[in-house]
Amino acid sequence: MATRKQTAAKSTQPRKARAEASPKLNATADKSADHDLGRAIPYLLARAGMRMGQSFSKELKQFKLSLTEWRVCVALHHKAHQRLSDLALHTSTDASTLSRVVDGLLQRGVLVRDRSDEDARALALSLTEAGRDLTLRIIPLAQVYERVSLAGLTTAQAESLRDMLRMVYDNLAVLDNE
Repeated sequence: MATRKQTAAKSTQPRKARAEASPKLNATADKSADHDLGRAIPYLLARAGMRMGQSFSKELKQFKLSLTEWRVCVALHHKAHQRLSDLALHTSTDASTLSRVVDGLLQRGVLVRDRSDEDARALALSLTEAGRDLTLRIIPLAQVYERVSLAGLTTAQAESLRDMLRMVYDNLAVLDNE
């Protein structure tokens, strides 16, 4: 299975190669088939993600965080000293939105800029002590939401679901028009 860095590298493949892949996908589509939204993977993924995101966002209000701010905090908790470009990949947030979110978290004392471990000339982001404390207070709540969402699945099924979702994400790189 490809990692996100490998996926990012794949998405830089020439547009011609990506364009050639699209007709192959279209050629196999049954144009007369009924398209039941309730069975459509994109819809089902979006529906589940939207429901969880909206519910979890309500919980995050007590911590004065948005869902995107939470993703930044937890990504930096998992791996500190990330550059903005790496953080954008890890949080699936576009760079301009991420820049505004990071600026707000810096002003609130949740994040700090420091020198990148990989390149001393580059700036990286890390959680402050207050940011780490905040993140550690929220992680158990996030874990509850994950457990609720996975209720009825075995541990093996949950791992399989994670693997499949990563694969779906990686598969969609062929459709990127960037």
